Amino acid sequence: MMDFYAQNQTEGIPGKLTDTWYIAGAMFMTLIQYWATSGVEQYNKVVSHDLMFQSGENYDYFSSNYSQWLVGLRRVPWIDDMVNLDQGNDDQMFWGLASITASETGFPEVSGKPTWTSLARTVFNMQIERWDETACNGGLRWQIWPYQAGYTMKNSISNGGLFELSARLARFTKNETYAEWAEKIWDWSASSPLILTDKWYVADSTSNENNCKDSGNNQWTYNYGTFLSGAAFMYNYVGYSIRRVNGLLESTFATFFPSTYGGNVLSEVACEPIMSCDRNQLGFKGYTAMWLAHTAILVPSTAERITPKLQGSAEAIAKQCSGESENLCGETWGKDTWDGMKGLEVQMAALGGITSNLMLLESKSPQTIDTNPDAAEHHIDNNENSSKDPTKAKPIETADRAGAWILTVMIAAGAIGAVGWLIKTQ
Repeated sequence: MMDFYAQNQTEGIPGKLTDTWYIAGAMFMTLIQYWATSGVEQYNKVVSHDLMFQSGENYDYFSSNYSQWLVGLRRVPWIDDMVNLDQGNDDQMFWGLASITASETGFPEVSGKPTWTSLARTVFNMQIERWDETACNGGLRWQIWPYQAGYTMKNSISNGGLFELSARLARFTKNETYAEWAEKIWDWSASSPLILTDKWYVADSTSNENNCKDSGNNQWTYNYGTFLSGAAFMYNYVGYSIRRVNGLLESTFATFFPSTYGGNVLSEVACEPIMSCDRNQLGFKGYTAMWLAHTAILVPSTAERITPKLQGSAEAIAKQCSGESENLCGETWGKDTWDGMKGLEVQMAALGGITSNLMLLESKSPQTIDTNPDAAEHHIDNNENSSKDPTKAKPIETADRAGAWILTVMIAAGAIGAVGWLIKTQ
């Protein structure tokens, strides 16, 4: 995994992978949990530096560099096939989860910098400011800015992710504000099509334009996993609700541990059977496995049911990670031999699956402020950066003028060509 990371950093920017941002945050989350349970410190220096670097100038995982990078690659109507603009609440959320994982595991703090808890808190503060009651009486939109295609949607990973982050902050800090928000997010999600509590079905998304009456019904492991994890942290913190934990757990088992592989191997069923998972979907199983391990530890009554599922997955991973001379891991854990897929994301998923078993073996509860007082939160002034649209005009410099002139020429040439084509076809 780290070999792929070194090869795919965008222009050498720490924590920035080519054509994606959040996956590196998810990778650091995985590496921190791996360190905590294995004791392997080999990658701590990289994780510490790159995770802090990506928090940006305001320590909020909303760096202006990131925003400008995205805006600079926005799709221009006349120029096709540019990099898709992707600045979602779920993207920022993963960095918040990496930060709270650092606090819960006692990952070393960085001298002279805010604590990891403070970074997680800042993500929380920014995201609750985006809680949207203009449509569907609440919920967090998928994307942040109105010009993004996903802005009109509210989805499970954004709301479930904020629910999980709130629950984990509540348990770690013992600050009731986080617990209140966790309940608010849960209640809204359960009143929408995102969570159907009669059968514990978790939809992928719902549309503001339809007043949240419809749903996107693809089933993804991490949607279930993030709501399950948040429910487990809330149960452990305040003693409720075991019904949520058991309902989501049994539905997760029924949906993502198919009988095809004996019922004890985790599978991304919406894409894995036809090998169509994209780079995002390839990583989902790893996060879900670790969240299942958290559930077993935080809610002991579930451990007997969860342990065989994670052990079976680990045995399958051991067979699947047999590719080429480097023991590359594939997409389909249920296959006895490597399926030919390779890349950072499948390595990360496999590492998450193995780490979940290390978590069970250690059976150590995530820490709180009582056991890790060095991670106490404090206020970070982020200058209300969450309300600043990265497309807002900034001072025009010489380089900007040159770039604009080149783009103008390109657009003009495209327009002239289009007009010529239209004349010829008349």
